[in-house]
Amino acid sequence: METQSGLALNRIIARAASGGDIYKTFCAFFDCIHLSVPVDRMSVVQLDFDRKRIRIIAQAASTGSEKTNFSYSAPADLFALAANDNLPEIYIINEPETDPFGNDIAERTGGGTDWSLLGMSIKEQTSVYGMIFFIADNRNRFTDAHIRLLQGLKNEHKWLLDTMMQDHEKKIPGPDHYEPVDDKYEFFRQVTRRICGHLDLEAGALHCLQYLSRFMPATVLSVYQREQDMKADREVVRVTGLLKEYSGLVIPRDPAGPGAPAGRAVPKVKVTNQPERDSELNSYVKLWGSDWSAISMFLFHKKVPIGIAAISQDGKNRYTEEHKNLFSMLHDPFALGLSNNIKHREVIRLKNLLEKEKQFLKQEIRNPEENKIIGGSLGLKGVMDKARRVADQESPVLLSGETGVGKEIIANFIHQNSSRKDGPLIKVNCGAIPDTLVDSELFGHEKGAFTGAESRKMGRFERADRGTIFLDEIAELPRHVQVRLLRVLQNKIIERVGGTESIPVDIRIIAATNRNLEEQVVSGQFREDLWFRLNVFPIRIPPLRSRQADIPALVAYFIEKKSREMNLHVKPVLSQDAMETLTAYSWPGNVRELENVIERELILSKDGSLTFQTVIPRMSGGKTPDNGNADDGVLELDEVYARHIKKVLVLSKGKINGPGGAAEILKINPNTLRNRMKKLGIPHGWKKDNAS
Repeated sequence: METQSGLALNRIIARAASGGDIYKTFCAFFDCIHLSVPVDRMSVVQLDFDRKRIRIIAQAASTGSEKTNFSYSAPADLFALAANDNLPEIYIINEPETDPFGNDIAERTGGGTDWSLLGMSIKEQTSVYGMIFFIADNRNRFTDAHIRLLQGLKNEHKWLLDTMMQDHEKKIPGPDHYEPVDDKYEFFRQVTRRICGHLDLEAGALHCLQYLSRFMPATVLSVYQREQDMKADREVVRVTGLLKEYSGLVIPRDPAGPGAPAGRAVPKVKVTNQPERDSELNSYVKLWGSDWSAISMFLFHKKVPIGIAAISQDGKNRYTEEHKNLFSMLHDPFALGLSNNIKHREVIRLKNLLEKEKQFLKQEIRNPEENKIIGGSLGLKGVMDKARRVADQESPVLLSGETGVGKEIIANFIHQNSSRKDGPLIKVNCGAIPDTLVDSELFGHEKGAFTGAESRKMGRFERADRGTIFLDEIAELPRHVQVRLLRVLQNKIIERVGGTESIPVDIRIIAATNRNLEEQVVSGQFREDLWFRLNVFPIRIPPLRSRQADIPALVAYFIEKKSREMNLHVKPVLSQDAMETLTAYSWPGNVRELENVIERELILSKDGSLTFQTVIPRMSGGKTPDNGNADDGVLELDEVYARHIKKVLVLSKGKINGPGGAAEILKINPNTLRNRMKKLGIPHGWKKDNAS
């Protein structure tokens, strides 16, 4: 195969040497390499030792090749290795988070770590002056076989780099210089051809960014869809000059900002050279810091604002009035591309509704990647950073947070991103198992161990072997079970009820609670030694009232999900004041309550307009909205629980256990209900006369 690839590349080079276009040659070059190497993007890189920057002068992918002029600062260690001739001829990064250069690339470009990179050094005698980057989506894509193949083709790649560097020097002598735009009509035509020449807006935006990088600073291009009813901007495309980007962020707009003009006479184009000074960009500064510059432009379709197109580059004061004028010429192709993308996505949505591929869609919803967890890049960013760090470890994880914040979702994410992802994830609600059956459910039992034990039964720990066990509401475990759980954590050994055999189990434990376990340790309700074992890596999940920036994205997600489940063929829309109503409410039931409220509103809505006026005031009990104070929120949640339990006790006439009892109505374990009543100060033997 190596000989065949070499012969094919030599034929391609011979055609180029006889007068062929070097970038068409590069595209054929990529297609040839792609047959043997799993590469999704190929970049030709020039090293600038004086400025400690790497300069990407050309890129190729399956959609074509482009001359580019991307410039990135690079770690000094990389240049030190290159200067000392210690840089390997071929360097592989299969797990970016464990590689110093991989980490640096991910941090500088914001491209995440789900990629692999193979870098080939191009040397002149002993000095490295360039590289070829082969980048693949997903991790662990490159092997020693790919190294051997490419080592046999280094002369061909050296020719490619040298030829492209010569071509660049004609118009772009250095990374701080850009080509002049001699013909603005040709500039507009080339951008339009790239954006509108692809059915996939992401592919068109990438080629557009590559082309624009030749004429102005640009390493990121984003296209946002304006969600008028949600008062937010949804990022539908984000492409960069090095790594594949993942889009999908929903960024709330600052209510103090002026927004888009009502009608369009000329495009509204804005240059931002110092983002920290612009109050309209507070949400963006929180996400990406302030060391960047950007040009943004409102996009209109039939005089209605539909979105924003923006280019950006690291560093301040990067853009001039000339750059602004050039970018403002591109309104129509960007607006057309976004409009077509919106229509295409709506067609896909309706197609999915008609085909009712629920199983497929549910699998997509359960996808464990960071961009699938709503708020993973906003309010839950800290939580997701911790979850990613601990996922591939074996350490126990303790998830804490109020009811309904999404502890189970985080547990799913940790399991799916761990080395145990191919093993089982066994979920146990410790508060839903009667005290008399906890031992049997968790550890299993032998035949005849107790009345009714007619056969041997495997417990949850055995079923979780070589996987993960998720112990929800772990604070509800009885003391005697806590002792047995401690032994499992220490020795990874269990014994079935009624048995004497020690059974080894290979498990990873993730526990969750909405209680304060430290207080329970002090009060003697929870074992201190068990708490120390579980609290190796605690992750606190904030309540929804503390991350209001996530509400627009959650609302959009639940409206789409519930509309699909309810087979609503007309897409519901939010009324003008709906988002203010939702963000003003304190959400004592957190994300779970928000989901239920949206489903209730969809049922009650008759004309497809969602106002939430009939559901939010009734639940808030006439109280002022929560101001976000954590202590006040906890007290309010306890009060909501207490009132609800008292109402149920009225219905059950004070009866807790048995048919018609409060536990049956609430669908929880009687012991759990008694413990909660004790915590809330509701005495046992409560009667209707006690109602308040």
